[in-house]
Amino acid sequence: MFHTSPLNTTPRNTNLILRYVLKLPHPSLLIVDDDETVQRLLVMAANGNGWNAVSVGSGQEALDLLDDSFGAIVLDLGLPGISGIDTIGLIHAKVPGIPIIMLTGTNDAETAVQAIKAGASDYITKPFELQRLFDLLRAAIRNRPEQKSTPAISKKSARPGLKTSSPRMKQLYRQVEKAASLDSTILLTGESGTGKTHIARSIHLLSPRSSEDFITVSCPALPRELLESELFGHEKGAFTGATSSRVGRFEQASGGTIFLDEIGDLPPELQPKLLTVLQDREFFRVGGSKLIKTNARVIAATNVDLQAKIEAGTFREDLFYRLNIIELVVPPLRERKEDILLITKNILSRIATNRNTERWVLSESAANALQNSNWPGNIRQLENILERATAFTEGTVINSEDIIGLLESPSITIKSSQNLAGPGKTLHEIEREAFIQTYLRTGKNKAKTARELGISERSVYNLMGRHGLK
Repeated sequence: MFHTSPLNTTPRNTNLILRYVLKLPHPSLLIVDDDETVQRLLVMAANGNGWNAVSVGSGQEALDLLDDSFGAIVLDLGLPGISGIDTIGLIHAKVPGIPIIMLTGTNDAETAVQAIKAGASDYITKPFELQRLFDLLRAAIRNRPEQKSTPAISKKSARPGLKTSSPRMKQLYRQVEKAASLDSTILLTGESGTGKTHIARSIHLLSPRSSEDFITVSCPALPRELLESELFGHEKGAFTGATSSRVGRFEQASGGTIFLDEIGDLPPELQPKLLTVLQDREFFRVGGSKLIKTNARVIAATNVDLQAKIEAGTFREDLFYRLNIIELVVPPLRERKEDILLITKNILSRIATNRNTERWVLSESAANALQNSNWPGNIRQLENILERATAFTEGTVINSEDIIGLLESPSITIKSSQNLAGPGKTLHEIEREAFIQTYLRTGKNKAKTARELGISERSVYNLMGRHGLK
């Protein structure tokens, strides 16, 4: 966490000090959250998504640091001192129109709408998927009157690199390239962590819609009472706290692609409305009477057996057939082990770029250890292992001892992640995994855990309580 010193530190000096330490002459994203672990995770994720990110722990620190070099702000609702809602107004007084995404830990629609009324561009409720946050940031930047785009989050139009040594994946990539040009609705199936979101983005980038937006909606990430508004928008007065109208994701994605992640968790009461959108490309906002058209291409994904849900009466059969125009099956990592070293190389390259370090290489023994693992958590588990291995290995060579201990360590979150909603980890899941694995690795030594995570011992106790550890 980056704090400003209360002694002899003016806002101007704070700017200079922080930017010198961070080596970010033009930071573009300001993250404001009083939780040190959340700050670290969001900064790491933001840098991996093309942002230069800076984090602070209070509204006052944000105001001291803020200037017009920032492109957007992620702001927590519950802040010490100045509240998140009050901070919004002060931010806009200093930098008018800067996009703000509000983080709220509540599922109360009234609180969320209050943030929008105060001047936030959008909101997201915890826990959430990280990609969802960056989709909201892109949309907010695009809709900013003074600044339609920013180099940090410009639309991607380059063709994705679909490289593989696996016969199964070569077949899948041929199907991806063919399906991308057809503009049909696609259903991606496969285990959690296999890379379905990556496949969906690749389809979008290979399609004629590549210059338009790719909007992700995680069906289980939002409470039921907010999901309908999220998908279709709402009109002013549609429900308590709806003091203004709001555009839904289907409207935002018109002309581009909407990715419905974990479609099997779509509540039964929303399934008829989605069916209407797929059939007629039109819908009503919540509380609205105006028929709205959309030209969004739909890609859905699931890691559950939709046929079983149909038999259980929790998923509509007619909706399934509308979604399953083209089905693409993404194989688990254990069935494409030819790609493990290629995927590992790409992950290590990304980690090195994010941390601004030299690239790591695998020793022969480490490569064998990776290839001999069964990977129940698929690519997500591999990413997790490599993130942890590179955090503590000496030098730039990863040896088998750096890998094997992590593969054999208690996999509290790796194995249980199959039962968690959504194919992408939520911020809460990532925080829990990072903390528990470090806590166990240090022999449950709280002081050492605090040092390794770069947080205070008080935060360690708070995290223990939050994640049910005594």
